[in-house]
Parts: sequence; structure tokens; C-alpha cells
Amino acid sequence: MAKLVLSLDGQIIQEFRLTRPRTTIGRRPNNDIQIDNLAISGLHAVVEVVGQLYFVEDMQSTNGVVLNGEKISRHPLKSGDELLLGKYTIAFFRDPVAAARQEEFEKTMVMSAPVAGVAPIQKAKPARAPEPARAGQQAVIRVLTGANAGRELVLSKEVTSLGKAGLQVVALSKRGNDYYITHIEGEHRPLVNSREISEKPQLLVEEDLIEVMGIRMAFFFR
Repeated sequence: MAKLVLSLDGQIIQEFRLTRPRTTIGRRPNNDIQIDNLAISGLHAVVEVVGQLYFVEDMQSTNGVVLNGEKISRHPLKSGDELLLGKYTIAFFRDPVAAARQEEFEKTMVMSAPVAGVAPIQKAKPARAPEPARAGQQAVIRVLTGANAGRELVLSKEVTSLGKAGLQVVALSKRGNDYYITHIEGEHRPLVNSREISEKPQLLVEEDLIEVMGIRMAFFFR
């Protein structure tokens, strides 16, 4: 079970168990977590669960949401994360077993170290205007099969590497408003919509189905 701990100036005000798929935070009394302060918007933020992962999203609040010192619009949560809404701190905690499952997912599929041969993408040339459907949206990978089915990964970096060294490694890179998949390592190339990609980076389109190490994933924007 996950929970949020609301505090002000180091003093705990209240704890909230996250028993619903969606928990609202704001100044209005109809929110699941009400913070009666003018620095807090009527509907300030939402915490939702997707599969076994939790996400926090800023609901276009006036003063924003700060996660571990960084202002965010939407971001996955890990146990121990701290949200700052105005002067109020909201800490996120989940039980050790669930937290360990999340860490295992990241260790299994997401490679934190840069992949050799994949340099950060240079700024795209302004050859075309951004597509309205993608402007301001986040790219997301959702796992469809295997032990981690239902979990999601927000592609927040310019290059995200998936796979396992020695078996199969791919890179998902951002170029302007587009995302490309590139085969880096392994005897077999990844599949996109059941077809093996070439040696060149392939443009990803929303709802593309990717298969890496036998695990199927969906690519989409949110």
C-alpha cells in the first residue's frame, strides 16, 4: 500500500493511504487531499496509479509542482520522493515489496549508463513546425507482456537505452518532437509492429508496438 504524508515546516499534518486509482490534491474541499492555502490551486495536482506504478501530474496549477527540487508537469514516483506545493511538503512512500518490484523493472529493462555509439541528439533543424498533437506531450513506453506488464516508462531523456548488455540493447532517441529506435547490440534486431528494423534509426509513430528481448511494449504520447 502506498501513502502520502503531508507536512508543513517539518511538522506532519496528516497521512493519506492511496486506495483509489486517482487521488486529487488542491484547495477545494471536494479534493481527496485538501490544502486550504491561497498558494494552492483549486485542483493543484493528481496522483494516479497505472499498473503498479504511481505518477504525479500538475493540473496546470498557478505555482506548479516541485519534485525533489525540480519543477515537473508529470513524473513517475518512487518511494521517498518529496513533492513541494507552495510551502507544503508531500512525501510519497510505498511498501518495500512494491518498491523492490519497481526497482527490478528498471534494472531489468532500463539501462542507466549511456550506450556506446549513441551520442546525445543535436538540436533539430527548424525544417518544419511541431505537430500540434505532440507539442508539450510526453512520450511513454508501456510494457504489455512479461512480469512487468502494465508498467510505464516516461521517455524524459534525450536517449533512453532498453535491454540487457550481451543479449539485446536498443536506444530510443529524441530528435525535435520525434522519437527514433536504433539497434545497438545483439544478434537479433528489435521488432516494430512485428517487423525487424534495419540498421538505420527508425521513426516511431504513436501506437507502434515494440518488441525487445521478447517483451512487447507500446509507444504513445500523453
